[in-house]
Amino acid sequence: MELSERKYDLTEGVVWQRVLMFAMPILFGILLQSLYTTVDAIIIGRFAGKEALAAIESVYTLTKLPVNFFVGISSGATIIISQYFGAKKMEKLSNACHTAIIFALIGGFVLSIIAIFISPFFINLLKVPKGIYDDALIYVIIFFSGMAASMTYNIGAGIFRAVGNSKTPFYFLIIANIINIALDLLFIAVFDLGVVGAGLATVISQFLCAILVVISLIRTELPCKIYLRKIRLHKLHVEEFIKLGLPVGIQSTLYPISNMIIQTRINSFGINSIAAWAVCGKLDFLVWYISDAFCTTISTFVAQNYGAQKYDRATKGVRVGAIISLLLVSLVSCILYIWNVPLGRLLIEDSDVIAITSEIMHFLAPLYVLYVLGAVLPGAIRGTGESVKPMFITLFGSCFSRILWILFVVPFHPTLMMVLSCYPVSWAITSLLYLIFYSNVSVKPNPHFN
Repeated sequence: MELSERKYDLTEGVVWQRVLMFAMPILFGILLQSLYTTVDAIIIGRFAGKEALAAIESVYTLTKLPVNFFVGISSGATIIISQYFGAKKMEKLSNACHTAIIFALIGGFVLSIIAIFISPFFINLLKVPKGIYDDALIYVIIFFSGMAASMTYNIGAGIFRAVGNSKTPFYFLIIANIINIALDLLFIAVFDLGVVGAGLATVISQFLCAILVVISLIRTELPCKIYLRKIRLHKLHVEEFIKLGLPVGIQSTLYPISNMIIQTRINSFGINSIAAWAVCGKLDFLVWYISDAFCTTISTFVAQNYGAQKYDRATKGVRVGAIISLLLVSLVSCILYIWNVPLGRLLIEDSDVIAITSEIMHFLAPLYVLYVLGAVLPGAIRGTGESVKPMFITLFGSCFSRILWILFVVPFHPTLMMVLSCYPVSWAITSLLYLIFYSNVSVKPNPHFN
């Protein structure tokens, strides 16, 4: 193995060091993304007003719907590539990378067209208030127009991470977020474009990220190097991607659907509640990002070691990643519980919105730790090539339980806090189910890599 490959090989070296070395760029990317999300909300809230902030937040779950579906499917590609890298099957790895790129580009264009076409229906379904309906629709259409770029970047970043390189995608994220913030200020603060400016800034930065990641894949000397003349769909790998990724895609699609139902109930409490929930979302995103980062880290670590048939090492990596993520989320929870008011005032100065935000944070912050295992352990399981059972666990624990709560519990006490209670309840159920499932299964040899 060449030096460049050994540098990113997660099948060798001290486990906790490899996990941290791989996770840190992703975590820094999370911090950067969280900072951008916060700054974006500050710019929109300060220069465009709470109506614009509420318009974007009211359709946030809708914007995640098609994106999550394709990212879920493309995660199958990342895991397959990781397993090939661990098994040192470089020819199959190369073919899978070339297939993944064109798969992302085509899939992104198709989903973009479909998403734009069905947007009005779903916005009506969300019962977005009339005062912010037009802004919400415009933002969604602009956002979905950049999906091909978003998908290309995500799959490109996934390819780099699959071979153990989490630094390169982080560098591109830095550049894109700086440009996004600059464009936000230009379009919103200077040109007064409101939600249109926010949408344009996002799409432009996505295209930049996509271009950068493709150029880097063409220039890299790692086994994932892309040759333009070799880009085509290989039937074998498309089938592998879909077989492993489709359950994740279905899960990722139904997940925001349940959140859309919840958002519909939140929308019924008025603009102040919508804006407060938006502020909470900008404050606690770090919780989800940390969990997602270690889910990605553990998934890649397990996949590489699974391909290399180092099953004990894979299990140790899962323990290390889970413990670190629990500690980090606990720290964030403490900060949000204590300083939610001053942090909230950075986003918006409306006293009514801040009061609701503080109430929500005091309720949810101590309970965020319940979410971690339910987010991290699925990555470990999918890293072995199993994605169907995690799909059913997540659908029941995090989707159906929330819908049942909204339909059968909330009517007895229809308040905002009762609606939001569905989240910690679902976190606890999902984490418990995954802990039981993971504790009772063992990593078995995969004949595909023998």
